[in-house]
Amino acid sequence: MTDYIQPKEIEKAREALWKKYQGTSAVKASLFNLVIYTKDNVRKIYFEKIAQQVIRKFPCRIINITEAENGTESYLRTFVSDLQPENNTNSLFCDMTNFEVSGASRNIIPSLVIRHIQEDLPTYFLWADDPSKRDPIAIELKDLATRVVFDSETAESMTAFAKTLLELHEKVECDIGDLNWARLAPWRGLFVQTFNDPEKLKSLRESKDIRITYNMVATEQYCHTKIQATYFGAWIAIKLGWSYESSLGSKDEISFKYKSEHGPVTISILAAKNDQVLPGRILKFESFSIHNEHLLLEKNRQNPLQVKIQHSTSSRCEMPVYYLLDKETAGKSMIHEIYSQGTRGNFIDILKLISLYNSETIC
Repeated sequence: MTDYIQPKEIEKAREALWKKYQGTSAVKASLFNLVIYTKDNVRKIYFEKIAQQVIRKFPCRIINITEAENGTESYLRTFVSDLQPENNTNSLFCDMTNFEVSGASRNIIPSLVIRHIQEDLPTYFLWADDPSKRDPIAIELKDLATRVVFDSETAESMTAFAKTLLELHEKVECDIGDLNWARLAPWRGLFVQTFNDPEKLKSLRESKDIRITYNMVATEQYCHTKIQATYFGAWIAIKLGWSYESSLGSKDEISFKYKSEHGPVTISILAAKNDQVLPGRILKFESFSIHNEHLLLEKNRQNPLQVKIQHSTSSRCEMPVYYLLDKETAGKSMIHEIYSQGTRGNFIDILKLISLYNSETIC
């Protein structure tokens, strides 16, 4: 049973918690503040895992705000807990201040949070709700942050999400990022390495048809499975300087029409199922050029960490080569965002492109 305390007792509770570790090998340390703002729903457990993964790499002070979904009654419940890494492999001590809030009581959250942020340390704010809803409490909290990390999985409309982030980027001085964009880091790295080859890059530039296949298997925590593939297609178009023309889509698949210096290009987002892969992850990339060249990057179905890379032309077919991706775990994308410096220009350009898309074709 949770022992709730009054907000004024938080510091005293922190000290009492730390005293329990005195005389052990535990080390108290903090490199930054991590503020997590989420709803009390099925994704709450996922964000707890994110916090555990973060402290495995970086000791920090965590302030966790959980708001009731319906908010029919007003309450503020506070408690302090210790947070151990998921595998308990180190002796770091990190405390977590928890606020459970509903109704009118949510209005005092920003003033409570600011009292418990450690000064002179950077503050990362994980805004785990749809920012296009323009939550005034979250907007106040983001003013305290060095970097705001969003989770586009919460977005009801990806187009509205992109427009909101662009607007926030114009108005605030802090950096911004998105967990789904960070989840693409392994594929972006693979892509850059593959197309460092001039011949393959030439073939890609001359594409007339690109197909990106994603894992449509959804869970309670992940149901917007097209987002990462949409980001990936937009990133490719931006990097190659293609001009967006139109989009057309159904529930699971979308086609985006672009114009390149070599003629029209279609980027198709296609759905497939693979229970061995996390929801929404990229399964396969294919490009077909105006000269009938074919480029393939495809995850091994039995071993999803292995990607086959193959290039064929009208006159030859190269032997495939293989690339090994890092294992994906909960929280890895947040760690990537903590490592990141600034707001990458590519990300802003991609948001500008997505803001032009037909809002009915992507979530």
